[in-house]
Amino acid sequence: MRAVIIDNEPKVRASLVGLLELYCPTISIVGEAESCSSGRDLIEKYQPEVIFLDIEMDDGTGIDLVRSYPRIHGHVIFITAHDKYAVDAFRCSALDFLLKPVDPDDLVRAVGKAEMSKSANHLQQQIDVLEQYMSQKKDPDAKIVLSDSESIYLIRISEILWCCAEGSYTRFVLEDGSEILVSKNLKFYESLLDPEQFIRTHHSYLVNVNHIKRFERSEGGMVVMDNGGILPVSVRKKDNLMQVLKNWNNATDINL
Repeated sequence: MRAVIIDNEPKVRASLVGLLELYCPTISIVGEAESCSSGRDLIEKYQPEVIFLDIEMDDGTGIDLVRSYPRIHGHVIFITAHDKYAVDAFRCSALDFLLKPVDPDDLVRAVGKAEMSKSANHLQQQIDVLEQYMSQKKDPDAKIVLSDSESIYLIRISEILWCCAEGSYTRFVLEDGSEILVSKNLKFYESLLDPEQFIRTHHSYLVNVNHIKRFERSEGGMVVMDNGGILPVSVRKKDNLMQVLKNWNNATDINL
């Protein structure tokens, strides 16, 4: 696959070229650039299948470049410095990224995803989600990007009723009755979603408290959701659930 590297640090570009030669023989680097403007020219010239794109450059950001050039058809892999909030933002948007310094195993995984990618047509929408999180504002219409074997979905977080563990997969149950099965475990999404909004009621369930209709004490405890779904509450999780509901500003209509 033809690839370009756009990064303002020569050492990063050289290191990435070396790693690709060693670990990713299917990648052929056809050009390098050190800025947004030269990077855009490079993409225009070569129409690469893979674009390694730095987030912070002297004349702008990688996000700026993507925004200014919506005709990108290659698979974009962002390169960013380590920052937990930024990492969570990338994960919520389902955009591929590599942390500096680049780890060979992470690089191999990113290239493997690029080879099977269907995300190019959704790049602008994914950037929307990324920017929502990077702004560090709690947006009631904030979205998360979920993907299964067939499609990529941009879902409003407020529309998620609950998430359920199915082995190494997670099933999302949505307000409209639809379900999406994604190939990441429940712990991954627990680390991303707001703990004030999504709580574990059981080792297999992560529940949106905004959609809890009532808590029932019988049979060890269970929550009834807006759609009528009944989910178990484990003994270990019950105290935390009760505390969250009591502290929740809108909990007056929940029977505790």
